[in-house]
Amino acid sequence: MRFNPSRFSLSQQMTAVIGVALASQLVFVASLAYAHFQLEKELEAEAQSKKLVSAGNVLISTILRLATNMGFYQFNKEESFKRSFNKDMRELARRSDEIRNSHVEAKDEPEVKAMLRNLDEAFKLFEEVETIFDSSDEEGKKFAVLQISKQARSLYKVNDEFLARQEAKSVAHQKREMEMRIWVNSIVYGGLAINIPLVIGLLMYFINRTTKRFDTLSKNIVALGAGKEIPSQLGGADELAMLDNVVHTVSQALLEAERSKQEVLAMVTHDLRSPLTSLQLTLNLLASGTMDNSSDKAKNMLSRADSSVGKLIQLINDLLDIDKIESGRFTLDIQEVQDSSMITQAVDLIHHSAEARKIKIESKPAKLDIHCDEERIIRVITNLLSNAIKFSPDNSTVTVATTKEGSMILFEVRDQGRGMPPGEESKIFERYHQVNSKNEAEKKGSGLGLTICKALIEAHNGTIGATSKEGEGSTFWFRIPIGGIEKSGRGQDQSAENQSVSSLT
Repeated sequence: MRFNPSRFSLSQQMTAVIGVALASQLVFVASLAYAHFQLEKELEAEAQSKKLVSAGNVLISTILRLATNMGFYQFNKEESFKRSFNKDMRELARRSDEIRNSHVEAKDEPEVKAMLRNLDEAFKLFEEVETIFDSSDEEGKKFAVLQISKQARSLYKVNDEFLARQEAKSVAHQKREMEMRIWVNSIVYGGLAINIPLVIGLLMYFINRTTKRFDTLSKNIVALGAGKEIPSQLGGADELAMLDNVVHTVSQALLEAERSKQEVLAMVTHDLRSPLTSLQLTLNLLASGTMDNSSDKAKNMLSRADSSVGKLIQLINDLLDIDKIESGRFTLDIQEVQDSSMITQAVDLIHHSAEARKIKIESKPAKLDIHCDEERIIRVITNLLSNAIKFSPDNSTVTVATTKEGSMILFEVRDQGRGMPPGEESKIFERYHQVNSKNEAEKKGSGLGLTICKALIEAHNGTIGATSKEGEGSTFWFRIPIGGIEKSGRGQDQSAENQSVSSLT
């Protein structure tokens, strides 16, 4: 699996670079510390060896002084030699104790053990000789001298072996010390030779990689500003990739906005040009005098011209309402009104369209007093009834009813029309969206009516939706609070503005 640093944030990547550099430094310092420790051990061992050599020489020198002072004391019996002898005996005992107590590791060496053993024997012999020389036992004195001479030779031999061994150790220690110094120098220079390029390499890799990603992001932003297709997309999960995702999201939003713009242009072209063309033709015929204004044909043309003007006015009103809703420049006039009253007014507004196609409208109000903007709720009901009539067959029935649901009131408009294909229920409230129809040229509208209804209902803190089964009709519904939006604790105008804007985003 290939390692991809972009899966981590920039701070995590920089932390990793610093972490690797610190880890290499720690390895370098640990190696240097270990080498220094080994060098210190060698220096300490060499110092110990030299100290033992010095101690051995002092002990031999002390024994020689003891033998000399003992011999002089036997020849002339001067007390000064005896005092020197006693002093050297104490010094010998002290030196012997120092070797035993100070050089713990050295005590295990054979030469040191032999020296300490001979020192103990020499010390015991000198104690015995001191007693013999104070007596009149001449044979004993001669034997003691012989023993001292023999012990001195043994000590010389042991000391020579000890000194030779310590000298060899000293040479070995010096050799190892030199090797350790070379090792320390190698670690120092080798560590520098590795760590510096490693740190520089990591930083250069991070900088170069980040710079390339910045360049790609810059190109994408430039392409976005120029309205061109974005050439590439950054992968990963770092901050640059997140920003690039925003750029792509904005690009998609701009493409969607351009598509909506084209839909608006197409809609305006169709819905404005067709009525205007019809109106212009009618006016030209009437102005030319070729048609009797009182004839049925003229009246029919005038009726169609009036209908065309009404469509144009309705389209302009829809566009103005959309603009007001988006900018939050409309307010709700909340007052108490009965649901049956609003339904009756809505039915009166569209009953001519229903009667023309022999469609019956049934009203089933719950007769509840609610707080709402009467004019705008009537507009929503009228729009839903108009759509129901538009897509219902002749001689069918459209039902408008209300039901109380807790603190809410439910309005429903049911028709017996063709219904909607699956999935259309969630799309029909989008701006300019229209359900495909076999009679599309006959029944096509601006595509803004349901969008405006959704905004007005959400401004009342309500919800709107539709349920349908293709071939079995549709039911459009909306719920609003019975007590009105003032119960929310916010200002009436502010609530309406906020709800209106959010409903179109």
